Amino acid sequence: MNNREQQKKFAEQSTINNSTFDVLNTNQTRYSSGQGKEVLPTDREESRISNYYFLTGVIYVTGFLFGIGLFCLVVLLGEKIVSSAFYDSTAFLVYVLLFCVIMSYLWVFIGLKLAKKYRRK
Repeated sequence: MNNREQQKKFAEQSTINNSTFDVLNTNQTRYSSGQGKEVLPTDREESRISNYYFLTGVIYVTGFLFGIGLFCLVVLLGEKIVSSAFYDSTAFLVYVLLFCVIMSYLWVFIGLKLAKKYRRK
C-alpha cells in the first residue's frame, strides 16, 4: 500500500472533519512560523499591558489612601484652625469631605495621565 492509499484510507476512517482539523492546526501554529520561530512578540507586549494595569491599580489605591489620610489630617488640623462653632457643625464635615474627594480625584486623574504618557514611550 503506497502513501496515497494510506492517506485516503485514513481520511475515510477518520472521525475528524477537515474544518475541525484546520481550526486545530491554525490554533497550534498561530504564533509560530514554519520554522518554529515566533513571528509575533507576545511575551513583551503582555508584560507591558499587565504593567500598565498594575500601575493603574496602584494609582487608584494610593488615591484612595491619600483621600483618607487627607481627611484625617484636615479634621485634626481643623480643630485648631477654624472656630469651635464651625468645627462642631455638619457643614464643616461636608466641606472637608468634599475637599478630600476632589483632591483624591485630582490625584487619580493626574496619575492616570502620567501613566498614559509613560505607556506611549
